[in-house]
Amino acid sequence: MKEADWDRYVEAYHDGHPGITEEALQHARHPVHGSAYEWLADALPDPAGDVVDLACGSCPMQSHIAYSSYLGIDRNEAELTAARSAGRGPVALGDVTDLDLPDDSADTIVMSMALMLVPLAETLSQVARVLRPGGTFAAMVPATGPISIQDVPALLALTAALRGPGSLPRQLSRRSLERHLVNAGLAQVRVARQRFPFPLTCDTDARLAVTSLYTPGRTPGQLQRAERWLTAVPGAAQLPVPLLRVTARLPR
Repeated sequence: MKEADWDRYVEAYHDGHPGITEEALQHARHPVHGSAYEWLADALPDPAGDVVDLACGSCPMQSHIAYSSYLGIDRNEAELTAARSAGRGPVALGDVTDLDLPDDSADTIVMSMALMLVPLAETLSQVARVLRPGGTFAAMVPATGPISIQDVPALLALTAALRGPGSLPRQLSRRSLERHLVNAGLAQVRVARQRFPFPLTCDTDARLAVTSLYTPGRTPGQLQRAERWLTAVPGAAQLPVPLLRVTARLPR
């Protein structure tokens, strides 16, 4: 898909499924790290000072951060409405590539599950502009691993049903993220990976797993088949949610 087509698809997807990413990532829990949001928050300063949450969605990160002030920014009004309904905020409608924020105005900028959806150079340029010297940027994106042998049956069922395991406009690697961060003037880049197991114990779990994926071009029949096949996976079935976490600082 072209970038403009992806933009339209993602906007329509979140219009129809506000809060879906939060729901899925809260379901996939690590025995030590808890949710992916807790894992991302572990990489932030404590206290985090003045925080800007870019592409905040329904603001699931807010409750995990010790902040002086918090502002969530997203381009999707349905997601921001979900955040307000949950008592979160303040939030504002905005474009991460053109932030209406002063220079040097944030101690911490966090971005969960969105860097793979936006123009990287423009977004990270805004991050570097808005961060105060010594400030922290932390982000989390989907990764290709790690996965476990027990993930294979469900992964095979999902991939066969959908003719692929879902889609993203771009897959970000450790190397590409490090390069873009350094080019934006950020330093002390650290990268970690973690696998969060998504249990498949009932039809509702299977439906959430399929619905939470970006699946442009798939038919309703393929999506329904994916749900059925995931439900039919024998044993204590689970899907992996492998994630990559990156942190960096703006030099003083």
